[in-house]
Amino acid sequence: MSTIKIHETQPDKERLYNNNTFVEEDLRSIQNIEGGGPIKLNDFNTLPRPLKVFGYFFFSALVLFGAITVLISFLC
Repeated sequence: MSTIKIHETQPDKERLYNNNTFVEEDLRSIQNIEGGGPIKLNDFNTLPRPLKVFGYFFFSALVLFGAITVLISFLC
């Protein structure tokens, strides 16, 4: 045997969690129960095009309004 098991039915952690993301050992069981597995990074490139366009428009408008607010506050 390559690993020492406490119980015969206890699975090997190395086989279950072979991703490179950080998972705190104390929260691993809770994350598996609630999330259906280990934490995965979101891939925003797979979002639909209308959602991407809305996001770009929304954040561009937010930055523009912020810049206008700062500009007006310095001019007045």
